[in-house]
Amino acid sequence: MVEKIEFFTAGCPRSQISEKNLRKALQKMGLKIDFEGIDDPKQHEAAGVNAFPAVKVNGEIKSKGAFLTTDACVEILSEYK
Repeated sequence: MVEKIEFFTAGCPRSQISEKNLRKALQKMGLKIDFEGIDDPKQHEAAGVNAFPAVKVNGEIKSKGAFLTTDACVEILSEYK
């Protein structure tokens, strides 16, 4: 079960589109989990994230440095359903 999602962004267009796709995936799956893009370098470092965009689900990094399509996000989140 998805309890917490963290989305790490550098503010680049690839990160912005990936964040929108993650929101679409949540809606498509009927999951009501809110998250915010984290763009603070200190938080990135503390979380061990060094490539963007990155997604952490329940404390586990599931993707980093890759453009995320809606389908890719659904695949990531399906592991927790």
